[in-house]
Amino acid sequence: MGTLIFVIGICSAFGAIGYFYSRGKVHSLQDYVVARNSINFSLTTATFIATGMGAWILFAPIETTINFGLVALIGYAIGGASPLVAFWFLGSKMRQVMPQGNTLAEFIQLRFGGISHVVILVVMVFYMFIFLTAELTAIGQTVRLITPDIPMWLLAAIIGFATTAYTSYGGLRASIFTDGIQFIVMIPVLIIIFAVAVSQFGGLAEISTQLGLRAQGKLDITNQPGIETGIALIIAVLAANLFHQGYWQRIFSARNTPVLKKSLAISSMIIVPMILITGFFGLIALSVSHTSSGYPGIPAIALFEVVARGLPDYIGFLLIVLAIALVMSSIDSLLNGIVSLAVASVSPKQSNTTTLLRRSRLLTIATVIPAILIASQELSVLYMFFIADLVAAGFIVPVFIGLYSSRTKGWMVVTAGFIGILISLLFFPNPDWSAVIIPLLDSAHGNLMHSFLASLLVSTGLIIIFQQSRSAFGKNEPFDFQTLQS
Repeated sequence: MGTLIFVIGICSAFGAIGYFYSRGKVHSLQDYVVARNSINFSLTTATFIATGMGAWILFAPIETTINFGLVALIGYAIGGASPLVAFWFLGSKMRQVMPQGNTLAEFIQLRFGGISHVVILVVMVFYMFIFLTAELTAIGQTVRLITPDIPMWLLAAIIGFATTAYTSYGGLRASIFTDGIQFIVMIPVLIIIFAVAVSQFGGLAEISTQLGLRAQGKLDITNQPGIETGIALIIAVLAANLFHQGYWQRIFSARNTPVLKKSLAISSMIIVPMILITGFFGLIALSVSHTSSGYPGIPAIALFEVVARGLPDYIGFLLIVLAIALVMSSIDSLLNGIVSLAVASVSPKQSNTTTLLRRSRLLTIATVIPAILIASQELSVLYMFFIADLVAAGFIVPVFIGLYSSRTKGWMVVTAGFIGILISLLFFPNPDWSAVIIPLLDSAHGNLMHSFLASLLVSTGLIIIFQQSRSAFGKNEPFDFQTLQS
């Protein structure tokens, strides 16, 4: 009961901050979904980090490290920063091409037409819903691993509805401001937990020595499965986050393009050590628990097994604080991103502001409910992300080449993306790493790297072939980007 009250108290504090900050600041739909050109450098930096760094970093990087080693963790860290590096180019280009834009889906609708818009809208909502479900799963598992007598659905409901309350009221401004507060909380708390854990297990030198005795292979940067997983993670995280509407909102909310670029550069440099630090708990777990038959525990919850091995009790409470800050900072971005897609899909001329906001807020609540129900099933956080990432990987090049090439058409985007995804399914693994469709060559195992590379390379090759073939026959009328200026 004490832990439950503690969780409710933290959620209520963040909710109150978001509510009171946004009072009187939302005067229009633009304020609610974009907050265009109004956010300064420090807050833009904080919100970019908080948007992507959810409670998943307490599970997925550690699970990756235990299963595939240090080189895979390095790939995960690079992958975590890669969307921000890509946005340095794509975001500034989007602000130039469509300065009054609201969503990526809006660009796709105007650039490629209705069918492409519907397909990419589904991809974006699917990815963000998976992300939302994974976050609620992660926070529920975090608290239950520390206090197992609290029902999973109750934890997911408390945090889901608490975040919904201030996000539906204050929109993007509430989300960005609370991101700043949550960022201030999560960084020092993460450092404290890491420092105490390293000290508790004898320091970095002792941990390294024990790893050399018990799990030397996990430190091998030439480990082929680790390299393959690292490559897959870079593609997966990059592709999926480029379709994260929460990021695109922040592209337009930054005060100007120089502020945007500077914030993205600093954010990418902070995210890398954050993921490396959390993933290092996987190495700690291997150093104290690895046996000749492998890691004896459940890799996804290794952080909590490390905490349970004699760390002070206050670390458990700090871990809950960290997890709640992480999950609320990402959930509010996801919820507001879904809302903005709904709002931007309806012309304000067709309905008044009050009606649109009411419908959007109801949609937010309707989105949270099934996410809570799915989260209560406690599926693998890492595997849920891989499913969403694979779908996004097929469309990344076909969509964004259209930001630069005037000869890309909507049918090209849809066809290339779907064929890339279908081919990639031949390699994609089940949760037990068997092949989803058929065993390939002489192996019955799925392969993430082959799957993601297939999705990316096949769709890229097809979009180039389509463009060249249409141009050769003179049937590809170029798109006029000037039409996007208004």
